[in-house]
Amino acid sequence: MTTPLARGIAAEWTRTSGRSFLWTVAVPLTIALPLLITFGIATVAERFAAIPGQLQVTSVSTTNAVYWVITLATGIMMVTAAFAHATQLRGNIRDLNAFLFPRTWTAALARWIFYGAIAAVSTVVLLTLVLTVLPSLFPQVYGQVRIDDPAGLRFLWTVPIYAFAACGIGIAAGSVIRTPPAAIAALLFWVYVGENSISLLPNGYTLQGYAPFLNAVAATGQELAFLPRFGRNGSLAYFLAVTVAIFVIALLAGQRNRRRW
Repeated sequence: MTTPLARGIAAEWTRTSGRSFLWTVAVPLTIALPLLITFGIATVAERFAAIPGQLQVTSVSTTNAVYWVITLATGIMMVTAAFAHATQLRGNIRDLNAFLFPRTWTAALARWIFYGAIAAVSTVVLLTLVLTVLPSLFPQVYGQVRIDDPAGLRFLWTVPIYAFAACGIGIAAGSVIRTPPAAIAALLFWVYVGENSISLLPNGYTLQGYAPFLNAVAATGQELAFLPRFGRNGSLAYFLAVTVAIFVIALLAGQRNRRRW
């Protein structure tokens, strides 16, 4: 069991090595975009705070300092995983993939581990950088931010878990929706439109309480108007359970489709 999985991870590493989309676009964007937005907002806020008597700027706490890391870094790596997996299930590449990995779960799980690990490491780097640099460079607005307070420490372990798990949903989407742009569009709609719009439906707030991604973000400790349905740790466990369920269902559907070839 371990050997095919290890081969799958090694194969993905080989496939993406060099000047691939992953290392030239996805990972740099995962790092740069959250930093650009976070420090851009911080720069503007600090300048306003330095103007006496013109505009009062509320100081930011640790619980609201890494929103863009949670939202963008996780989202980018999730759609990258979906794109990678969907691409490998099309055309001649699909036939080669089936020959190398006769069991559907091998390539899917290997890619989840591969992209999930990159997402987790990226978020740890980003969190450490943001939580240590913000209070040093922007003390008037972000002086209360601390990496070693309870909120900062919680971010350091919950956000990587969230990012890792989200890549599993990306792989699942790529398994079911084998057109890469369509898989990406479906994920983006679900995360950024669907879950936030559920509240507009009848009994929407009750339904929204079960939205996986909103539960996961709230479970990290990020300040949201949304309250975790099952408490912070329970909501993180709920998201992980939903991820595994979706992943397994997608693999079963993919295996059925493969038998029809």
